[in-house]
Formats: sequence, C-alpha cells, structure tokens
Amino acid sequence: MTRELYHPVLDCFLRGLPHAYRGVTAATGTNILIEISGECGGTWVLSKNGPGWRFVCESPEAIACRVTIPQEIAWRVFTKGIDRNTARAQSTTAGDATG
Repeated sequence: MTRELYHPVLDCFLRGLPHAYRGVTAATGTNILIEISGECGGTWVLSKNGPGWRFVCESPEAIACRVTIPQEIAWRVFTKGIDRNTARAQSTTAGDATG
C-alpha cells in the first residue's frame, strides 16, 4: 500500500457515503468524522445539511460520532468484502453510533 495510490481509492469509496446515508435521519448540523487510520488514510467529515448529507472541508467543533477504520480493511468495508461483525470488531466507534 502506498499513499499515492491507496488514498485516492479510499477517497473515491468515501464519496458514496452521502448517498448511502440518504435514509439516515439526523438533525441538521450533525457531523460524523470518518478516519481511515494508517499512513495511506485520512479523515473525512460527513455533515447533515437540510435534506441530505455532504462532506465538509473544515473540521467542525461538534462531532456526533467518530468512526475509525484500519487502512488494512477499509477497502473491504466499502466493497462489502468483509462481514459487518468482523469489520466492527476491528474498527472503533465513539459517540452516537445510531446516526
């Protein structure tokens, strides 16, 4: 894994989250921080904005939930190449995990 190649792949996978979250009900302004740990990863903030979700560039002060996924399994999480329970066991969630 190299940052030059893997980070853009992760970024592409994460771009599908606003669509995946379209049915998730949350108050406007709710922010979810997604971190892919490791040198190839990074952080993204998904924010509820009116009727939908979008990514924000600035890191907001209030984060409702923080999800950290190891870079070694991240691609498998986004391509459904790992079962949910195994992914949860290897990832961490802090805050309100319902939204």
